[in-house]
Amino acid sequence: MKSPLLRRSLVAAATITVASVSLTACGGTDSTETGQSGPTVIRALLAAQPATLDPIVGARSAQIVWATMLEPLIDTDSALAPTDTGLITDWARTDATTWTFTVRPDISFSNGEKADAAAVANTITLTRDTEASPLKSYFSNVTSIEATDDTTVVLTTGTPQYNIPDLLTTVYLVPPAYYQEQGSEGFAAAPVGTGPYVWAGANAGRDISVTTNSDYWGEAPANGGITFTWANEAAQRLALIQSNSVDIAFDLPPAQAQTAEAAGVEVVSTETAMKIIAFLDSTKEPFDDPQLREAAALAIDRDAIVSGIFDGQAAADAGLLNVRPGQQPQGSVTADPARAEQLVGDATPAVQITYPAAQYTNIEEVAQAVGGSLEQAGFAVSYEPLDYGTLVQRIIGRQVPGIAIFAGVPNVAVPDYFVSGFMKTASLTGNCPDPQIDQLAQQALEQDSAEQAAPIYEQLNTIGVVEKHCYVPLYRQIFNYATGPGVTGVEFGPLNTVDFTKTTR
Repeated sequence: MKSPLLRRSLVAAATITVASVSLTACGGTDSTETGQSGPTVIRALLAAQPATLDPIVGARSAQIVWATMLEPLIDTDSALAPTDTGLITDWARTDATTWTFTVRPDISFSNGEKADAAAVANTITLTRDTEASPLKSYFSNVTSIEATDDTTVVLTTGTPQYNIPDLLTTVYLVPPAYYQEQGSEGFAAAPVGTGPYVWAGANAGRDISVTTNSDYWGEAPANGGITFTWANEAAQRLALIQSNSVDIAFDLPPAQAQTAEAAGVEVVSTETAMKIIAFLDSTKEPFDDPQLREAAALAIDRDAIVSGIFDGQAAADAGLLNVRPGQQPQGSVTADPARAEQLVGDATPAVQITYPAAQYTNIEEVAQAVGGSLEQAGFAVSYEPLDYGTLVQRIIGRQVPGIAIFAGVPNVAVPDYFVSGFMKTASLTGNCPDPQIDQLAQQALEQDSAEQAAPIYEQLNTIGVVEKHCYVPLYRQIFNYATGPGVTGVEFGPLNTVDFTKTTR
């Protein structure tokens, strides 16, 4: 069944007229606009303005912008495994709790600071110790981080932890002196990194520009820079790509993607690792009652959401810890509305659904669909849409009762990224505290490899999703983006990363 609410925003594209915009960035010359030869500035349109460009405290959804200027400590290959092509070129587990990393020599930040082992150690320390760091819990087992010379970092953990190199693939290197001098807000206002692009300025609330880094240690970009703008309305993003006002329009919902394709616009669709999940807070009413958690889990029909809202252009996913696209869990919950209604009975428990407005494709409709299912089971539902930054702050502060709907993005393709982020008592969400979960999480990390840890993660998934009903996985995002005439070389990865360095038009 498709309600009007689920379809309302999907039919407006053809009726919206958007004024043409002119986008420029420092350091780039667009031959198509000026008639002169020179590197082209790529115009990229996002769904939302990044909340912050500080990778120490920022949500990874903003890395599409900051990753043009900053680089992760360790690169990944096409299979999402750590590789030696980045800032860290080698690593070894010298004993059960000690890792030694080799840093690429003779690298500098764009402000002239050395990007050496001391900078790497400082960045890992900031990631572990900064209160607002979303990665804080992942590094809580790290007991010491020492730069023993310019190219060597020795890291020790309190107990064995197999996934340290994986974690470093989502830690972005920042310059120690500049970051300390500017603080988080100052750094976010003008980031400095080692990447292929450098900061070129911003117009508050309108755009952000980067230009090529002439001193970049790696291969130079094929373009002259990127200007990022944003439009919350999907129909506006469609109109802008159709009018050739932008070169790339990210995050097009299925209806807009189909309209774009019908109009001859190139559209690329990728099943991502980003998973939309409903988190039930077991520490607060009404979901401190396990029976009501089960009722909510049985009421929500993920298949109906995928077919009714996305016309099948999303991948229903019933697991929490199957982090790579294509993986499926051994245990899951199947919707059973009649049983959900029986479990609720005559109580009419009140549930608040909190979600990040405009952050994800059709998230408003998804929240309404979840709420409608709960109402049919007997819950009294209210809604609280928030901007993404506020939602993250409230989740960290344990201020979101009821249900929070947002994406789990495994920026590191190992199950512990979700276990430490969402399941442990000291996790980001903290919505399902359980000593058994903490013990199994630790046991999994102490294995020698991801393969040895896999059965433990299956057990954790069963506990959190099937037995305790703290998590209701919904679907994997199928991410659509459109490119303008002649635009090539956009590399979008399943971990929601974008490499613009080969992009031209």
